[in-house]
Amino acid sequence: MTTISAKIENSDKTLFESICESMGLNISTAISAFVKATIRENGMPFALKASDDPYIYSESNMKYLRESISQLESGKGQAHELREI
Repeated sequence: MTTISAKIENSDKTLFESICESMGLNISTAISAFVKATIRENGMPFALKASDDPYIYSESNMKYLRESISQLESGKGQAHELREI
């Protein structure tokens, strides 16, 4: 046996622990199940999708995007190519 240490938001830990307990698991057992599933799948046992990120598509971000598009369409801005850093 070995120990894994990870830093997560306290609120996330609390919610995760509550969900685990509702299924009769503790955090260690749930993490062990995740590790086993990752090994079995030879990758993440679930899909990772940027489009499901609630922060990217939050109402405040969408409002900012709509305002920016409106400014560009009315000639009050300048479009440019994105550059990778």
